[in-house]
Amino acid sequence: MKKSISILAIFLLLFLMLLHPISTVKAAAYGLLLWYEHILPALLPFAILSDLLIHSNGCLYLSYFLQPFVKALVKCSRQGAFPLVAGFLFGFPMGSRICSQMVASGQISQEEASILFLVCNNISPIFIISYIVHDTMGRNTLFLPTLLCLYMPAVVLGHFIAAKHIFPSQKNTTSGLKINFSILDAGIMNSFEMMCKLGGYIILFSILTQLIEIYCPTSFWRLILTAPLEITNGVALLGSSSLPEQIKYACILSLTAFGGVCGIAQTYSMVHTAKLPMKQYVLTHLLLAGISGLCGYLIYPFL
Repeated sequence: MKKSISILAIFLLLFLMLLHPISTVKAAAYGLLLWYEHILPALLPFAILSDLLIHSNGCLYLSYFLQPFVKALVKCSRQGAFPLVAGFLFGFPMGSRICSQMVASGQISQEEASILFLVCNNISPIFIISYIVHDTMGRNTLFLPTLLCLYMPAVVLGHFIAAKHIFPSQKNTTSGLKINFSILDAGIMNSFEMMCKLGGYIILFSILTQLIEIYCPTSFWRLILTAPLEITNGVALLGSSSLPEQIKYACILSLTAFGGVCGIAQTYSMVHTAKLPMKQYVLTHLLLAGISGLCGYLIYPFL
């Protein structure tokens, strides 16, 4: 039944794309531009760096210094400190990608990765300050409050989720540091492959957004149906909407914490080989979306 529905949805999308070729091309170009201007420069350097650190064992040395500080916030093994910190700093979907890579290389257990990726797969501070705070809201003073509203709920939730688990350090991760051009070359190619995959998802969801806008009669329902699909486009739509500023800010925070339907698809593409629990991921980020949106709504009048 699910396969039949999926096939019908694909054929329907193809039919609508052929029916509206000009709108389809424009939407694809818009999605490509979003990817090129905002996603590629914000994520690619960190993707290459994280790949290099993982495969050179450099992340193990970083984790040695990070873990005493990180474990006070979210309980983790020594190796698990790296995906937690990198997931918050490097940006979505790097947290899920790093967890999957470290499971594949035996540096963290699947059980630990299944918990860490629930809370460390977050939007980067660079994206928040450049695209959400500066470009969309136009108020740089919102940077710190926005970080707190988005990151604190994830940290607190991660603290309680991980508290009852024991994550021993993996014994097979003690080999020394190894850095060479082969590792760097592989890291660059792997990172570009990931970025191309993310770009493909953004383009497809931009097309879907455009098609919904064509057939949706009112601006309110267009916003309701299209904003949750993809975070970059959704934030832009919310930012340009006629909603009151307080509600607009809360909705942007909620969408950012959720990551969008496109973000869920991107996350699945990062973790499906490691078999990390996507159902729990979706439920967790729905909860975080509600908490972050409520926090933003409550504090906005004081900013």
